[in-house]
Amino acid sequence: KINIMSWNSISGYLEKFFTISPPKKFYQGEVIKVFNEIMSIELFEGDVEYRFGVVYIKNNNQILKNEIFLNKEKIIRQLNQKIKNDRIKDIRF
Repeated sequence: KINIMSWNSISGYLEKFFTISPPKKFYQGEVIKVFNEIMSIELFEGDVEYRFGVVYIKNNNQILKNEIFLNKEKIIRQLNQKIKNDRIKDIRF
């Protein structure tokens, strides 16, 4: 006989693997697209890094930094809508 209780615990364990996070490259691409849509700023793959819910912008342009700072909440909100989850928490330089 098969113990039903053990199948329930196995199915609960396996559910973790159905929600696999997209890779960093996916987030980089989406960040670049959103920056282009919102602010008409062209960023490149080397300018953006995603780690643990934080988007890091590697660009020393002060005007760009100010624009991002002023629109930070809007950018984060649109990024999370586009990705369809709330993974992005902050934008830093």
